[in-house]
Amino acid sequence: MDGEPGVGLRPRMHFTPRDGRVGDLFGVLRLDGRYHLFYEHRAAADRAPGWGCAVSDDLVIWHERAVAPAPDATGTPLCGSVVDGPGGPVLFHSQAERGGVRRAVTVPDRDGWQATPDRPVLGPPPGGFTGLRDPFVFTAGDGWRMLVAAVPENGGSAVLQYRSVDLLTWDYDGVLIARAESGWGCPRLFALDGEWVLLVAGADASYAIGSYDGRDFTARVWGVFGRGRLGPAAPFLDAAGRRCVLARVGDAESDGPVWAGRLSVPWTLSVRGATLVATPHPHLDRYLVTGVTGLTTAGGEVRDHGDLILRMPAGGETTVLADADIVEVAVEGVSGLGAARRSVPGYPGGHIARIAGSGRSDT
Repeated sequence: MDGEPGVGLRPRMHFTPRDGRVGDLFGVLRLDGRYHLFYEHRAAADRAPGWGCAVSDDLVIWHERAVAPAPDATGTPLCGSVVDGPGGPVLFHSQAERGGVRRAVTVPDRDGWQATPDRPVLGPPPGGFTGLRDPFVFTAGDGWRMLVAAVPENGGSAVLQYRSVDLLTWDYDGVLIARAESGWGCPRLFALDGEWVLLVAGADASYAIGSYDGRDFTARVWGVFGRGRLGPAAPFLDAAGRRCVLARVGDAESDGPVWAGRLSVPWTLSVRGATLVATPHPHLDRYLVTGVTGLTTAGGEVRDHGDLILRMPAGGETTVLADADIVEVAVEGVSGLGAARRSVPGYPGGHIARIAGSGRSDT
């Protein structure tokens, strides 16, 4: 269904649940030959958030599965992550009121979640820090690593690191990185093009490119990745081994219509010198046509029928993708992704324009 009375057109290529919206993204796993998206499902204000899942063969068209209740619905949920453990998906999450990091596993038929163990796997933060949240788990070297955001007592932001061999018992491994900026959240660390990239969410989604030896991360350059209405990003590998990323577009709490919290289209990442570059995933090619009516870009300004909707850095090839009222923009050779909403929505289905350099579009 392309539209609903009074709320305009529903996008086709930006996944959103039919009842509710996408909250935080836990991640994407490739299981049984298909991509599985795990996310927090936000429904009506008087209903507790659940955990949703959608599956896809191409990362573009997603099929929603039943929403399962979160194993512990008390407290305000925060960002988390999911990994493919020895017995299946394992999801780590934090809560604002209760603190710590908790762990859940899928039940045998994967239509629900069970807290295992029934207690936090990480308790209070180490001395000198508060506000432990947003766990991100990944493999490195001889085991598992967990990154969590924390607040140093003297201010600023920090990412702490823990290690484990079984995804159950975690040992503190020190401060991965800290800076004077405040408000960091949702840290993600991954290997890319012979280097390591750290993503952190904040007022602007920032990234660092550097080196990582399994314990220490050394940043050689920082940049800004997310602009506009682009939420925290979830990186993953596709079937071809490409480093990809999905993000939430819009505010899951209050951004407009019922599908305000929506999934972005898939992007592939690469490191080019001092820059983290995003380009459309190859699977988008079969769905897209050239031309976006009313959208122009010049000098990094993206306009919808003349109205400024998003500012991006000028330079490189600009890609503008529109789907109903959603606009996603990437600028190669500079950095990052941006997202905005159109004041004059077009038809859903995905339309793309590639504009050389920072010149204007004639679409």
